[in-house]
Amino acid sequence: MNIWIVEDDAGYRRNLRMSLELEDDILVGNVFPSCVELFGTLEREPPPDVVLMDMGLPGMSGIEAIRKLSLELPDLAVIVLTVFKDKRKVQEAMDAGATGYLLKESECLEIIDVLQELFTKVSS
Repeated sequence: MNIWIVEDDAGYRRNLRMSLELEDDILVGNVFPSCVELFGTLEREPPPDVVLMDMGLPGMSGIEAIRKLSLELPDLAVIVLTVFKDKRKVQEAMDAGATGYLLKESECLEIIDVLQELFTKVSS
């Protein structure tokens, strides 16, 4: 499963990538500090299976990016990974086209379980 991460916190981004890559069936193909780099790379490379998207990003917000991805790549799974616990924010992300929603405080194993469950649904 090829995963791309869009996260502006360099430490969290690095730790998440290292944790996910310990799994045999997960490849973190690209990581980005903002949506500008994500969309630039999508112009040159095929999309991943899943994007883990922070909501509070510089420039284009995660919500804006999810809306754009939903229009341009409707089959792409986007999981929101954020600190926001506000139900309104959760609903806004889902309405924009997010496939799921996880809090950054989630254990890495929980994130991996959600990714594997999602990938199993998508590939069957």
